[in-house]
Amino acid sequence: MKKLLMVLGAIFGIILLFIIGVIVYITVAKPFGIDITEIPSAIQKSSESTGSSYDHPLLNEEQEVLLENLGIDTKNIPTQITPAQENCAIDALGAERVKEIVSGATPSISDYLKAKHCLE
Repeated sequence: MKKLLMVLGAIFGIILLFIIGVIVYITVAKPFGIDITEIPSAIQKSSESTGSSYDHPLLNEEQEVLLENLGIDTKNIPTQITPAQENCAIDALGAERVKEIVSGATPSISDYLKAKHCLE
């Protein structure tokens, strides 16, 4: 029984160290270009609708605020969408979701990560 508890404790310790390592890596390396330490404040700020510092012609105010609060510079988002970019977004997100976003729905973080390559 004592050996079993020691083995379980060792496994738990390894898993805990792995999780801590992943969190530290994501916080330091920012592999998706998003600072995860800013996400809680971004959600809070977007619900307060503090306003955007830039008036992007293709984004509504709520979309701009959310993207800026996530650390994404809306000035780097193209102001005109080419047919190739639109087709890329449809492939990445699906036609229905692209239609919702074009109609004014706020893109989620996963939408941005899936279609980020389309905007470049």
